[in-house]
Amino acid sequence: MRSRCVVALAGAAALGGLVAACEPVPVVRPDAVPAASRTPAPTPLAIPKDAQRVTVSWVTDGDTVALRAVRRGVLPQAVDTHVRLLEIDTPESKDPDLPVQCFALRATAATERLLPQGSTAWVQTDRELHDRYGRTLGYVWNERGVFVNEALVRRGLARVLFYRPNDRHLERIRAAESAARSAGRGLWSHCPDSR
Repeated sequence: MRSRCVVALAGAAALGGLVAACEPVPVVRPDAVPAASRTPAPTPLAIPKDAQRVTVSWVTDGDTVALRAVRRGVLPQAVDTHVRLLEIDTPESKDPDLPVQCFALRATAATERLLPQGSTAWVQTDRELHDRYGRTLGYVWNERGVFVNEALVRRGLARVLFYRPNDRHLERIRAAESAARSAGRGLWSHCPDSR
């Protein structure tokens, strides 16, 4: 226990000076928080057997990455393919018609940490391979097996955006958003238009 001392000025007639009173203040360590009040960690989602192995060429922004296939699959080999992360939307930082949005740079930095240039990753597609802009749509896991789409939402760096009819991991990502919103993580507590 630590103590917090409160100094009070007593009247000249009372004690003629300063009086210090100390009261105990409990110190709460994160590991001492009751399990019922903590946000449960998600059950890990293994890299799917149908995911294609790729190398990260670069990160365009929080929800778009350039990947290069290193084995046969839906992405062409030895070509950089822009992949839009399915079921999520990060704040905009690259649209010349818009100002940089709240938390956009943090979302991009997080994606760069999760998917460093030159690292190995895996991409899985859903029912539709391309969006209306011609970008390839995918779910991505990094070399540590982290499901990147879900991780960005769980950290409060992205919102759910359903790309019909692609719904393979939609419920999992929606649950991550619910947890982030409830905990006030990231954009949910810092961006006025997200509350």
